[in-house]
This record gives sequence, structure tokens and C-alpha cells, in this order.
Amino acid sequence: MTKVLIVDVHAEMYRDRLRAEFPALQFALFHGAAEVTGDLSDIDAMIMFGIELRDHMLTGAPRLQWIQSLATGVDHFLRCPALKPDVLITSGRGIHGPPMREQVVYMMMAVSRDATRQVEDHQHRIWARRLWSTLHGKTAAIIGTGVVGAAIGELLQAFGMNVIGVSRTPRAEKGFGEIMPMDRLHDAARRADYLINVLPAAPYNFTLIDAAVFAAMKPSAYYISAGRGQTVDEAALIAALRERRIAGAALDVFQTEPLPPDSPFWNLPNVFVTPHVGGYIVEYEEFIMPLILDNMRLFLAGRRGEMKNIVPR
Repeated sequence: MTKVLIVDVHAEMYRDRLRAEFPALQFALFHGAAEVTGDLSDIDAMIMFGIELRDHMLTGAPRLQWIQSLATGVDHFLRCPALKPDVLITSGRGIHGPPMREQVVYMMMAVSRDATRQVEDHQHRIWARRLWSTLHGKTAAIIGTGVVGAAIGELLQAFGMNVIGVSRTPRAEKGFGEIMPMDRLHDAARRADYLINVLPAAPYNFTLIDAAVFAAMKPSAYYISAGRGQTVDEAALIAALRERRIAGAALDVFQTEPLPPDSPFWNLPNVFVTPHVGGYIVEYEEFIMPLILDNMRLFLAGRRGEMKNIVPR
């Protein structure tokens, strides 16, 4: 009998959808990591966001064969010391294109139109008309040309933007007029009116966006961060923003989350902050359930090599 541990605020929804198709499955449900207690020795599979993973969940589950990440990023799983090499991990890759491209455009417009000041004017009943600049005709450089980067690029092209991709594996992709190798990141930054970072938190990306990248940017350019906070040298970014060496930044992800109350990002006037909500959408479960159902079907049939989004290890 296969038993599945589900850790999520909507654990019952995932259980009910799985049970409808696989009635023989057994389940252990928890709404958050702090609730996960008791005997896990009979767990065969886990479904959760990586941020919910705790070491004891793995050490206490010797039968574990598969982890289905509810997110695209799997860095939390890979960093867990108790993760055994034979445990299969599959990601949520492929579902985040639509919500992430909308989030990025929202962030771009928020900084270019100074949305924070608009809200303050509204609160104080101030009628102040200010000129704003269109996205049309501008250049966006997207660092990361996977599913999310390509989806963003397609939408920005619909706005009439020139879109450059920056990738470790340059190849023709929809959504990009040009794709540059990662060793030309600084060249892309020089050309960008919007430098958009959607990189995962792989070790080779840690603090890749550093002082040299910000120094290459135009004073009129904006930095948009929607991948992982670990990819950015935050001290260098704060210095560039304070000294107005770039026009501003819109940030959805940070090295420490939740963002501490004493973080300078809260008070910098040229920064727009959102609390890691790029994929935090009402429709999330509907987006990811087809992937989970397909992978469960293959897992139960013993066809592990055919499962979708297997993470190489």
C-alpha cells in the first residue's frame, strides 16, 4: 500500500483529487512543517513546497522513494543533509509561466509609474498628474530563458519591447529577439532598460548579480528580481539604489524571507517590494494538479523514468 505525506495549507484538496483517481492510496496530511509529527516510517512519497521540508521528515521516512515539489525551485530539498541519493525529486516546472509573467509586468509598471507614490497621493487625496514612460520601445534583458523567462519575453514583445535573453545554454527560444551567453551578462545589462532576473538558486548562480552588473546598467534602468534572492548581492544592490546609480528596483524575492523589518529595502524610495508572491495565485492547485496526477500514475506503475520534471542529481 502506497502512503503519501502532503504538507500544505490545502492538503485536503490535493488528497481529494488524488483519492478520486487512485482510491487505494493512503495519506498523512499536515498544513505546515511545524505540525508534522508522529511515525513517518511508512511514507513512500511526499508532496510539498521545499520551504516546508525539515530534516526529521527524511530521517523518519526510510521508505521514501519520491518527492513531488509544488514549486519550480527545488533548492530547499537539495540542501537538506538527510536527503538520500536514491530519492527521486520532480519539480513543478512548467506551470509558472502565466502567473510569473503577469507578476513581472506588474513590478515593471509599479517602478516605472512610481506606484508607491500614487498610493500615497490617493491616501492623502492629492491630485498630482505625473508623466510616465511606456514599456513600448524599451529593451528588457531577461536573465534565465527557461519556461518562465520565455513566457515573460513573449508578453513583453506584445508590449512592443526589444527582448534579450541571457542563458548558460544559448538557443533559439520564443519570446526573445536575441539570446546571449552568460559571459556577456554585462553587455546585456548595459543595453537594458529593465534587467529581469528569474534565475533559480543553484550554487553557480549565488550572488551572480553583483556590483559589476549594477555598475554596467544605465542610470535610467530598473532591476526586477523575481527568481531567487540568493542570486543577488543585496549589499551591492542597496548601494546602487542609495547612490541612484540605477533608477530603481522591484523585488519579489530576498536572501532572507520574510524580509526583516529593519531591511533597508523597506525604506528606499526607489524600491517596490512584494512578499514573494510571483506564483502565489488563487488558481495554483488547478495549474499543478495535472502534473501531480500524471506523475502519480507513472510512479504507481513503476515507470519512474517517464515521470515529468525529474531533477538531475
